[in-house]
Amino acid sequence: MMRGHSGHVVLIAAALLGVSWSSLANGGLQAPGPVYRGSAFSYPRPSVPSASAVAALTSRSDRLVAHAQAVASPAAPAENKEYSSMAQSTVNLVKNIVGAGMLSLPAGVASFSGSPKALVPAVTFTLLLAVFSAYGFVLIADVCKRTGETTYQGAWSKTVSKNTSWIPAAACSAKAGIGCISYSMILGDCLSRILVPLGLPAAVCGRSAVILGMTAVVILPLCSMKSLAPLAKFSVLGVLSNVFICGFVLTRCFDGSYAAGALAQAAPAMPKFVVHSGSVWSTMSDPGFAVLLAILATAFLAHYNAPNFFEQLAPDSNGNKEGRFFIMSVMGFSAAALIFCMVMCGGFLTFGKASLGLILNNYAATDGLAILARVAIAVSLITAYPLVFMGLRKQFVALTGEMGEKLYNESPRALTISLLAVVTLVALNLRNLGTLAAFAGAVFGSFLVYVAPAVMVIRAQQRGLGAKGGALGRAVQFFMVPMGLALGVLGAVQSLK
Repeated sequence: MMRGHSGHVVLIAAALLGVSWSSLANGGLQAPGPVYRGSAFSYPRPSVPSASAVAALTSRSDRLVAHAQAVASPAAPAENKEYSSMAQSTVNLVKNIVGAGMLSLPAGVASFSGSPKALVPAVTFTLLLAVFSAYGFVLIADVCKRTGETTYQGAWSKTVSKNTSWIPAAACSAKAGIGCISYSMILGDCLSRILVPLGLPAAVCGRSAVILGMTAVVILPLCSMKSLAPLAKFSVLGVLSNVFICGFVLTRCFDGSYAAGALAQAAPAMPKFVVHSGSVWSTMSDPGFAVLLAILATAFLAHYNAPNFFEQLAPDSNGNKEGRFFIMSVMGFSAAALIFCMVMCGGFLTFGKASLGLILNNYAATDGLAILARVAIAVSLITAYPLVFMGLRKQFVALTGEMGEKLYNESPRALTISLLAVVTLVALNLRNLGTLAAFAGAVFGSFLVYVAPAVMVIRAQQRGLGAKGGALGRAVQFFMVPMGLALGVLGAVQSLK
């Protein structure tokens, strides 16, 4: 069983406040290690009884039958299962968390202040919600360990109620499905804009052509993988793309290119800063602070994939995963928090109150590094796509029961193609998910990140499934339920404005 939940709360908080800031100085994340292949158990081949022993107990015919059965029925070899190393899982987790959403964080700060002082509470709440998000991620794995389940729906069914297990399944499916549709739409818009200046025909560089081409040539092969381990090398590329974007944002912040000069004149909006005479914390008094909270509430969402990460993480030499999963979660959420803080601070300190909803849109079209950053965000989305799709596919199988399991086991490629076809068809016919995506993200995301993990662990302890946690852990779990509900309502209200 995992260590006490009280210790988890303290360790996650300490790690996210310290490890995240020291990770770059120590060389960042490790490169993916070798794939762990092995079987947890092996069974010896049954020995063939001697003729004299059998003769003493059976007739000659019985002896021949017993001998034939012993020879014809050796123990079946144990299945080799492909696991992900801790380094691979960490990289995959960072990529699962960090996507295009980080580019809206500077605008979140600009929504309540134009003063650099606002970055103090903004960074503080980013780290605070990262702690709660990481804790919720660990709690889901804890519930999977207690119940022996490998899906969010299954864990809820064993701990809360089988009759309501469709709720987390629907939430996971909605979040993953909307995520995939959004990625396809953004890729189509982003890449078509990059290709249009090359003078290529519309049949090649048009939005629909780009979506179809990317899906068939790149997305489908990546989404056809059944394990997280092979995706690690692509996730490394995605994380490096995010690091490049961070470097670009910070470079333009420090070199002053947009304070004055040609790039500043070519930018869509000039930087705008407002003097704030009060304290750094008084900036939070502006009602616009709710916008940043709504963005941060689900910024660290990867929880629909937590059972996948736990199931496919390689165990230690004693066959345990809990400690390794905890470390992987701390490292993954710490790295994500660091990336978020760098983009948020760099973007806001460059443009201030003029920060747009997608900070890359603030940079001039003639900025060469900005063009590369737009390519980098496309690479980031491509490498994140299969991780989100894997969650969608698993939830579809869970929702459809035996039919889904049979299809997944017998025709996994057909299932993948069918789901991708639906996602692509929707992406081709929609231009903006807008309010629907924001509303669903706020409601379902807050449920999956904060409410459901806490409720499942509380109910598991009440049902006697595993050991009870400490007093601090239980207090945090009970606090996460109303906190998640409040953040969900807040995000839903903001999305409808």
